[in-house]
Amino acid sequence: MGRLTVDLNEDGLHTIAAPSAFETDGPFEIWFHNHGEAVHVHCSLDDSLSSVARLGESNHYVDRAATYPVVVDTYPGDDPVSGELTIATGYGSKTTRTTVTVGPPEPETESVPTDERLSKPKPREPPTPSIFERVAAINVFRPAGISVWLILFGLLAIGLAAYVAMLLESPIVVAGAVVVTLGVIAALILSSQW
Repeated sequence: MGRLTVDLNEDGLHTIAAPSAFETDGPFEIWFHNHGEAVHVHCSLDDSLSSVARLGESNHYVDRAATYPVVVDTYPGDDPVSGELTIATGYGSKTTRTTVTVGPPEPETESVPTDERLSKPKPREPPTPSIFERVAAINVFRPAGISVWLILFGLLAIGLAAYVAMLLESPIVVAGAVVVTLGVIAALILSSQW
């Protein structure tokens, strides 16, 4: 909210010091700063300024050495409108005029909060693996880095040894099948430690 400052009794009783011109694009306040004895102040708007501004009260009592604000509501249009604000003290014995221009409100700009993270490119996400790549990555059959082919070869050797042992029913073949099985297990253990 804009502020129009007016000094009262600064250079003697009933003196008024106000700027010659004031611009606003919305409601504003007249701030009366009284530098001396209590005083009655009368404010009025000319016809031109009254078309875009309203004073709630026109007569005000400003106490000794006090500051007294008066709100002026405005109704700006598309074009600026200028008019005179008259301030009088001492029952009209002293007056001053300020040309007030009420301009159109500034267009509101929508600001979008930005984050410095938005200025950095997003890291690329790796491509989604195919179903074959996902199956190959499953470690169910690969404890401690053992090759799938080694496990399959070992199972095949054990199966073949067990089949031959059952087929021939010879104690020497059964012993050989046990040796093959132990060899495969030893190979798997050794390969997992590398």
